[in-house]
This record gives sequence, structure tokens and C-alpha cells, in this order.
Amino acid sequence: LKGSFSIPLIFTPDSTPSPSLVVYAIFPKGGITADSICFDVASCFENQVKVGFPVKEAHPGSTVRLQLWAAPGSLCAIQAVDENMFFMRPESELTSQKVYDLFPATYRHGHPAQVEEHSDHCVQPQSTSSLLRGKPQHSFQPDAFKFFRGSPLSLWWNTLFFLSGGPSTEVQRITKKQPQFKTHGRLHHYFAETWMWNLFSVGSSGSRSVPVTAPAAAAEWKVKVFCLAGKGFGLAPATSLRTVQPFLVDVTLPYSVIRGETFMMKATVFNYLQQCIRIRTTLATSSDFQVETCQSCRDKECLCAEESKIFTWNLTAVQLGMAAKTGAVVGNPKTKTVCEQDVGSVPFICASLVPLVKSMWLDFSCYTFILSLSGNMAEESVSLRLPDNVVKGSARASISISGDLMGTALQNLDHLVQMPHSCGEQNMVLFAPIVYMLQYLEKTRQLTPEIKERATGFLRNGKWYQTQLLYRHRDGSYSVFGQQDGEGNTWLTAFVVKSFSQARKYIYVDDKNIQDALRWLEQNQLPSGCFATKGNLFHSSLKGSVDDEISLGAYVAAALLELGQPLKSKLMQITLHCLQQAVHNVTNTYTEAVLAYAFALAGDYKTAQELLYKLEKQASKSGGKIHWSPKPTSPASTDFWPGAQSVDIELTAYVLLAYLSKPQVHAGDMTTTADIVAWLTQQQNAYGGFASTQDTVVALQALAKYAARTFSTSGQALVRVKSQKGFRKTFQVSRQKQLLVQQAAVTEVPGQFLVQVHGSSCIFAQTVLRYHEPLPRTAVTFTLRVNTEPTNCSQGNVRVLTVHILAR
Repeated sequence: LKGSFSIPLIFTPDSTPSPSLVVYAIFPKGGITADSICFDVASCFENQVKVGFPVKEAHPGSTVRLQLWAAPGSLCAIQAVDENMFFMRPESELTSQKVYDLFPATYRHGHPAQVEEHSDHCVQPQSTSSLLRGKPQHSFQPDAFKFFRGSPLSLWWNTLFFLSGGPSTEVQRITKKQPQFKTHGRLHHYFAETWMWNLFSVGSSGSRSVPVTAPAAAAEWKVKVFCLAGKGFGLAPATSLRTVQPFLVDVTLPYSVIRGETFMMKATVFNYLQQCIRIRTTLATSSDFQVETCQSCRDKECLCAEESKIFTWNLTAVQLGMAAKTGAVVGNPKTKTVCEQDVGSVPFICASLVPLVKSMWLDFSCYTFILSLSGNMAEESVSLRLPDNVVKGSARASISISGDLMGTALQNLDHLVQMPHSCGEQNMVLFAPIVYMLQYLEKTRQLTPEIKERATGFLRNGKWYQTQLLYRHRDGSYSVFGQQDGEGNTWLTAFVVKSFSQARKYIYVDDKNIQDALRWLEQNQLPSGCFATKGNLFHSSLKGSVDDEISLGAYVAAALLELGQPLKSKLMQITLHCLQQAVHNVTNTYTEAVLAYAFALAGDYKTAQELLYKLEKQASKSGGKIHWSPKPTSPASTDFWPGAQSVDIELTAYVLLAYLSKPQVHAGDMTTTADIVAWLTQQQNAYGGFASTQDTVVALQALAKYAARTFSTSGQALVRVKSQKGFRKTFQVSRQKQLLVQQAAVTEVPGQFLVQVHGSSCIFAQTVLRYHEPLPRTAVTFTLRVNTEPTNCSQGNVRVLTVHILAR
């Protein structure tokens, strides 16, 4: 058999990585001959992905454009990290080979192992004589069968392929067990060496240019991109961007200074060039500070490669807010006399420092609820007053206008509660209000994809859900410090299970965590039906006034009903029975409010209404506002800006929740709730939160429930704010701007202002006043007096000196 022919071959991504070509010929009498060749094909993909930058180098902080090319409709994941990360852990880099290694080896080499050719031949035992002669029973001559075993062809005619006169040399298939692909668990940390972890869609055009900010660190940044589309998977060749810093100016300032204090400001200049440069630093003149003359200080230096020099100034802070600007002029590196003359300049560095005063920072907020009907004008006066002892020049004020009751809180989701979140209870106080905001926006159909992404981003990226699991006990309960505590806390467990259940509509929450917590609560139910008080809280204020068996039972019952626990379940039936038995013996106002809320959620209109009648008799009513306090009479506050107690806010919020959760809410109830809301909004701080922690959680839940019930899509208004001294500001509130919080600085402090609303809408105006007051003088808590005997050493022969130290 002789001859030759050519075959054009086109390798596609499906052929990757090692396709083979088998050529065989079948003889008329049934014989066959074959040969094969294997090709090495680059590991490429159907979805051709490319990534790049128009420049190879960029200055830190500058904007560069990341350019993506992929199949239309592709969603691309971008990873950009310091190249040194891959030097330390090369196995963590995603490559084409790693992707192809994910496929089973049997499908990459030959046909699947499930398709097996059976031999009719048996291995004949070798005789002793043949072994002695060294001649095997069968021959190891080339066999055409092995060429086909390397291909995916199913050999249904395999009897043609064995050598005549003996069995196949491949009498049994010996395959190595391919290791299963495993995803190794990695503990993820935040490293400064990372730059980008983003998702971008290239759209229908198949390309996209994304502006990104170059990282502050000088390094070689390696960028990897993979994309997914209907066309398939694609992995781009790695590209890189180098961030270079010719030289760096690092300004060192003290953490804080007192106004009038003299301090040293240091500016360290680092030269990253390979030449010597001449540095001349200057400090821009400003009325914010005074510069003291320094005879030994120099402002010119010759700075060679990889060197640094320090320049110093002695400054005295004059204003409460100051900014020191340091300019640097360098010599031209191309000039041979770079250290002899100044040529060229570079941008200055600006260092900001806020001098303090020996005082305390006070922040006051005043919320005004204005309702304009039928196009008529409504107005409210606002007074911004300052105490006599205010620190001069420290007063700041602003006014905010919003068409939505929850606008301010929504704008400050990450600032509602000013507190750390390093334990189980603090973490949940930051978690829950965001869930209430999402529920409100969803009910009022204002939840846009952008707002949802931002809000759920706080829950996901803030890692509050994942962090909370660190404080989980093996029995499903939660406590302040998790396993470090001896047992779980009843109140916190109820708080967590309620919040997790409500949040799983927006983020992933493992249902096992909810069911385990419910099981733990059920196991800790007392024979009476209420719950045992277990565990301690780091901040007792977080649980509000839940400090007895009945109020704790009412809180847990409300939490279970909020998460959707069936009323007919044994857990709820026993709990409500306990509360029903105790309801007529309760005299505590707070407990009555929580009970009213629990029975309202349970649909027990009669019991809830009886409790609300009792609460109405204990209410404090003034100026169209209603609130409650555990104490019937409270001494008048001597503060310049008196504020409500945290427990008053929480108690009033529970009453509002009870009114709004009744099976039937009447017009009279809505009138009462409007007066309650008017008082609650007066207690909000500049960020939309309240005085403390749990009062913020409960009050925002109540306000969100009220805002959802009274929400209206109609109406718009023109808001004018003016003063007698000439201040004028106009705001336009419309349906499109309803959630927008419009803010303006108020320059006249102190001052009297008038807020006028023209139109038919509900307007919420908030004025915020900030200023410093001197610290109150405190009694001396420690004194030290030292006396010596004798009092002087005039006599030369005195060798013994007695020292008396009096400390008190």
C-alpha cells in the first residue's frame, strides 16, 4: 500500500489541548493498518477575551481606562493584584491549563472508560521452557488497536484490530484513578496588595472601557479577566499596569492639637528616581496658622537616588480648621547640574489638621413635619440658638429638606448608630435597621436596583451576617462573645432570629441558623409559657427595658410573630397564654407597650385595645405631640437643648407599632399615630438615628411602618427657607425627588428662620446645629504635695534631706 494525500485541519477550542489524528486503511481481506499523530494546541476558548490599558505606567491615584473585549453579552470578572502575590503563591493564579484540568481525564484522552472493548482471547500461561528461552508467548509488535484507544471512537468492530495468532498486548485496561477536583477552603483576608475585584458587562458591542483609579501603592499590578456568555467561557491573557511615583512627600502631623498650641510639622521627601534632584520645599502662607522662624531649618536639599530628607516647620494653630500646603520644586533630572539650579516643579501635597479646643462637641437636630394641602401654603418657624459659653467660631448649621419620612435615615444607613461592632449585640444593631429600610422601600415600590444594591451591600460587604455567626453557640443560640460565654442570651437570640428571618429575602441566610435558634428558644421556655432569662448583655441598653419575665416574653412573642411563626403552633400558643395570664397584673408602662404590640401582631384586637386605652391615659401630650415615659413625672431638664431619654423613645415607638399592627386601624388611630410620629421625629439626630441603640432599632421600625401606611405618590411642593437677615434658599420636591435629601449650609448662626411650603405634599425639614462648649470644671480627684526638711540648704554642713510626699 503506497501513496500520499493531504488533509486540511482546523483546530477549534473544542480540540484543546492535545487532539490526535488517526489514519487507517482496511484491506479487502479484512486486515487493517493504522497510524496516529498528536498535536499540541494552545489552550484557548470559544469566547475570545482581551484586556488591556492604553498606557503601561500610571501615577498613583490617577484615572486610567481599563479596556475589555469579549463576546457580546459577556459578564466579566476582573482580578487585579500586586504581581508579588503570585510569586509567593503561584498555585493561586488562574490559567487556561487549570481550567482544562477541571475536565475528567478520560474525556480528554480517548473515549470514556465506560466504553470498554472486551477481548475474546485469554492470556495463555507461559510454559517454563519458553520462560527459560526468554521468548514470550505472544508478540509485542505494533498493534493498530492502540491508535484507536487514543481516540474517542467506539470500537464496535474490534476483532479486526488484534494481531492474528495471539491476544492483544493490551489485555486489560490499567487506568489511574483520576483525582477529584476539590475546592480547598481558604480563609480570606483583606490585603493591601489587592486592587480590583469587580464584575463588568461588555454589553452587545462586545467591548467596554471602564475608568478606574490607579492604586496608591507603587507596584506592578497583574490583571486577570475571565468572562461568561452564551458563547461560552473565556480567559484573557494577563496584562499589567505599573504604578510609578517619581518622588513622594509624606507629611507627619500630631494626632490632635489645641488651638494656640505650637507643634512641629515634618515633611519627608523620598526620591524614587535614579538621578539626584534638588528639592526646595515651601509652606504656603495662610491665616489658619502662624509659622515660627527656625534658624536651623533648611528648605533646599540635594536628594540623590533612593534617598530621603526631612523638612520641618514650627506652626501655631490659629483656626479651628486649618490646611497646611507644602509645595516642592525639583531640579530637571536631564540637567547635569541638577543639584545646582531649580528647574521645573511638581504638585504640592496638602495636609489637613483640625485643631481642637478644650471643649466638648455638641450636635443637635430639630425635625419639622410640615403638611401642605390643596395647594395652600403652610409654614413653620425654626430657631437656631447658641448658649453663652459657646466656643467662638465653632458653630456650624445646615438645613435638609426631604419628601420622605425615611429619607435621612436611608441616606445614612452606615451612620445610624455611632458605636463599634465588635460583639454579637452591637453587630445586630447595625444590621436590623437596614432590613427595615428595605422592607419600607419595597412596600412603597421605591426600591430601585441602585438602592437595593447599596443597602444589601452593607449587609453583605459589611459582613454583618457572617460576623454574627461568630457569636453563635453550638446549640443555636447567640451571645455577646459567642463560645467564650457560658451560654446563649435569650433576648439576643430572639433579636437575631427575627432579623435573620426578615433579611433572607434580600441576602442569603442559612435556614439552619434560624431553625436552630427557634429550637433553642423553645427548649428554654418555662412551664408558665414565658422564657427563662439567660445570658448577659455587654450593653444592657441594647435590650432596652426588657428586664423582667413578662416583658421578655412579650419581646420574644413579638419577634416570633414578626418572623412568621404560626399562631396555632405549640410554641406561640403557650407563649401567648403566659402573657394573657399576666396582662391584667402589669403596672409597668414599658411592659404594657410591648404587650400591646405582641397582642396586636397576634390579632387579639380586644387585649391590644385594652392596653392601648390604659397607655392613652398615661401619655404626655403637648403641642400636637404625644409620647410616653416610664416615670409619670420627670424633672425639667437644665440642658440648653433638652433631649428625650432613650427609654422614652423606645417605649413611644412600641406604642406606635401597637397602633399600626392592630387588625383594624381606624381614622382616630391614624390621628394619634401622626402625633406620635411628630414627637419621634423631633428626637432624631442628624443621621436619622436616635439617642442610643435599641431605641434606634425600634423607632426606625415603627417610623418605617407608619411611612409605608401613609405613603402617597401624588403631590409636589416648593419649599422656601428665609430669614430676616437675608438668607434665602429654595428647594423643589417632586415625585422623582421624594427620597432625595436636599441640604444647604446655614450661615446665620444664631438666627430665626421661616420654612414655607407651597403645594400639596408632606415635607420633612431638619435643621442641624453643631458647636463646641468648654468642658465643665470638675473637682480635683488627685493632689500631690511635696515638702522638704530643711526647706533650704543654706548651711553647708547639711547632708541629710528629708522629703515628705502627701498624696490624696
